[in-house]
Amino acid sequence: MKSETRPKRILITNIVSLNTGDAAILAGMFKILRSQYGSDTEFVVFDRAADVARRYYPWAQFRQSLFTKKSNGRVSLWVEKFGYGHWNLRLRYWKLWLAVKLCKTVGSGITRLFLAPNDRESVRIYARADLILSSGGTYLIEKYGLWAPIYDYRLSLASGTPLGFFTQTLGPFNRPDHRAAFSDVFRHSSCIFLRDERSRQNLIDIAVPAELIAIARDAAFVLEPTVKHDEKPKKDEGEKLKVAISVRSLNFFDDESGSFSKRYVESLRAVISEVVRSYGAKVVFLSSCQGIDEYWTDDSETAERVFSGLDEDVKSSVKVDRSFRQPQQIIDAYRNFDIVIATRMHAAILSLVAGTPVLGIAYEFKLEELFHDIGMPEACITTREINSQIAIDQFSRIYNGIEQYRALVEKVRVSCNNEAYSVTSRLPVLK
Repeated sequence: MKSETRPKRILITNIVSLNTGDAAILAGMFKILRSQYGSDTEFVVFDRAADVARRYYPWAQFRQSLFTKKSNGRVSLWVEKFGYGHWNLRLRYWKLWLAVKLCKTVGSGITRLFLAPNDRESVRIYARADLILSSGGTYLIEKYGLWAPIYDYRLSLASGTPLGFFTQTLGPFNRPDHRAAFSDVFRHSSCIFLRDERSRQNLIDIAVPAELIAIARDAAFVLEPTVKHDEKPKKDEGEKLKVAISVRSLNFFDDESGSFSKRYVESLRAVISEVVRSYGAKVVFLSSCQGIDEYWTDDSETAERVFSGLDEDVKSSVKVDRSFRQPQQIIDAYRNFDIVIATRMHAAILSLVAGTPVLGIAYEFKLEELFHDIGMPEACITTREINSQIAIDQFSRIYNGIEQYRALVEKVRVSCNNEAYSVTSRLPVLK
């Protein structure tokens, strides 16, 4: 009689699902991993805002990330008051390290002596997992705090569970402490999937063996629109051009004078005015990061700022959409537009998935790398070079060659879908 095998248990860590681009990555990861390990694969997602994520994404099981929530204990507050707050994270790591070691050797019961119930259950999940994967995305860069994920990776390795990194953009790592920590973590990992060559070079620079690294497409490329591509309705003769715009705040990516933000906003207003007045277009601000009050940013607020500076005759043809949408709903929404102007990387990706031509505005290298790699570098402008005339010219180029761009986007969509699935050949074999 054939023995039955239990479903594989996979943890996904270091994700912020309140950014719907990250939720799109998560949905794509589920699809890819189930294709490799079986449709019954079980996932637990350790999110930085798990309580809120549960409400917005009922299709995933969330738990709070272990190193991202501040302790309100009396001793922790006292330590922080005297300027030693970093010791709270360090001491928490050693406590959880001891707990996961005990779980693997004598069982989880003994951890009742020093762990709260939620931590005890989370540690037990780490110890029992078949695979731990750090989510795809862009969060391992020095503009953001890196010690919380570093301690999470060290705990994952201490559990004895294989640790991998799903398709992402990362680095460079310039600080000596970051370089040493990440070099050690990556060299002990089972697989590392990256979205671009520049990220690969950032790992080679810290002595990570090249054979551990594979370049592939973002996991969100495996998603599909609800209506099949060959069933998309044809545009009626004389129907107005429809343009969607994804914006974002450039607070983390501006120069000291704020000139990038100023030119970015001016350029958007110029191209909107041009498409409304010259092409009779209808324009909707619709981004992949909006409609969640609990998240630290909402792109529709930036959209309102751009909208407020438009002339009155243009405003009547422009709408700011503030609604929250699931990743699938964003794809279906973008499918109804002729062109998407995308500042968010996942707005660009979900537009391509929808089969809709995109003009990208790159605020960091990941979007530049994407458009270069898919053979559409002319369809991307950087915030370093953008101005009103360049934005208008680039949009006009896409509009005037819209049928060729649609055909190219279809090829890109199929290719990127296949390349996103290519990571399955490098995933570890689980017992």
